[in-house]
Order: sequence, then structure tokens, then C-alpha cells
Amino acid sequence: MHAAGYVRVSSPDQAGEDRFGLADQRHAIAAYARSQKVEVVAWYADEGVSGAILERPQLQQMVTDANGKTFQMVLVAKMDRVARDLMAQLWIEKELLTHEVELVSAAEPFRGQDPSSVLFRQIIGAFAQFEKARITERMSGGRKQKARTGGYAGGCPPLGYHAVRGSKVLHFDPIKAQAVIQVLTLRRQHPRWTLQRLADQVNADGHTTALGATFKRVTVKRILDRRDVYMGQYRYADIKAAGVHHQILPQAVVAPQKRGRVGQPAV
Repeated sequence: MHAAGYVRVSSPDQAGEDRFGLADQRHAIAAYARSQKVEVVAWYADEGVSGAILERPQLQQMVTDANGKTFQMVLVAKMDRVARDLMAQLWIEKELLTHEVELVSAAEPFRGQDPSSVLFRQIIGAFAQFEKARITERMSGGRKQKARTGGYAGGCPPLGYHAVRGSKVLHFDPIKAQAVIQVLTLRRQHPRWTLQRLADQVNADGHTTALGATFKRVTVKRILDRRDVYMGQYRYADIKAAGVHHQILPQAVVAPQKRGRVGQPAV
């Protein structure tokens, strides 16, 4: 009998909840295949993709290839490698079965379509989904606790800062911070300018985004929307706290100019 091996990890460096690496999964699948006298003729690997979604390139390719009759079985090291969502697991199994291909886990070999085997696989899938939800809950709680103390809780850093793996604080980027200063200063000096005109001026002054691209309206808007971050505050979800990161601008620079009455100077 011929089989395909499917392996998946949630992140390239096995961060977070994922400690079952690609090499370990391949080893477990190969060992199981030898014990069952099955030849693995194809390998599919999704790296850095959540098991809770179906839009995985190699998973979709495997399901498509199952129609080619080149393998009669898909082997996974554990059932949660193919899915961490019960409905996703059931869909994958059903799609494979339409091509007479069986999904088999090396660690939980409840094979067949008898009621007991089907039930046990569904229980395994339900627990995998439950575990994923608990992990997400714990990670969210940890990030919120970091945010409450003003530390970096994850996500895309604002322009003017960069993230360092393992660090709990945003790191100041003095070069990109100049672009932030330019945007906010121009907004203060020219409150009636459109976002596009602001972007055009910042580009003309030679500034670029964190990825080295030109500024667009949305880039300028992100800077304007994060004034409080540049003044030393930190925001995450619904949490606001005094940040521990470097403050780029004082209040006087960030605040827009106010126009005085006719005949009076602006303040």
C-alpha cells in the first residue's frame, strides 16, 4: 500500500504551543509506515500555518492529489497535525474518503469507519480544538498582563520602533522615528492637508516605511492614530497604560495647531 505523509507546524521556529517539529513528525510517520509495511510515496508540509484553518497550500494540494490514486492512505504523526478544529478534521476526512483515501494517525490509530473508531477520532478532534482554545486564552492573558505594565504585548510595532524576539519592550529606531516626527509636525503645521499630501511631502523628504517602501495615505493615518504611543503611552486591545518604551515626541509637538479668531495669531 502507498501512503502520503502530512506534517505541519504552527510557526517556523516552533514557538508557542507547538513543540512537535517537522523532523519528529516525519520520523514518527516513517516508523509507523515501516511497522505497517506501507510505502510513503509523497510528503506534504505546511510550515507556520495554524491547524484551525483549511486554507493551507500543502493540505489543499494533498487533497487534490488524492484523486490521482497514487496513494491510498494519508499518514499524520498526530491527528492535531492535520487539524485543530473538529469541523476542519471532519471535512478533510470526508474529502479524502471521496477518493477512497484513509486518514490515519500514527499516535492514535483508530482506523476504519465503524461507529467506535469514528467516535474516538471525533473525540480526539474535539480535545485538539479545546486545547487550542485554552492555549489562545492563556496567551491572550499573558499579553494583556504585559500591556498593563506598559510592555510590548505583540503585534506589528508602530513605525519608529522595532521588536526583538524575547524582549518585553518596543525598541527605539532613531532613523524611522524621524519620519514619525516629520508626519506629526506637518500635521500640526498644516492641519488642512490631506493624508495624500502629507504622504507626498514625507516621500519628497526622503523618508521610507519600516520595509523601505514609500508612504501612502494609510501609512500616514497609522502614525496619526498612534499619537499616544509616540507620547509614551501603550495600547493593546482595550488596555491603555504608561509605556516603558522610548517617548519619541512631547505633547507640544504632537498636538495640532489651533487657529485663532480673525486678526489673532494661531496658537
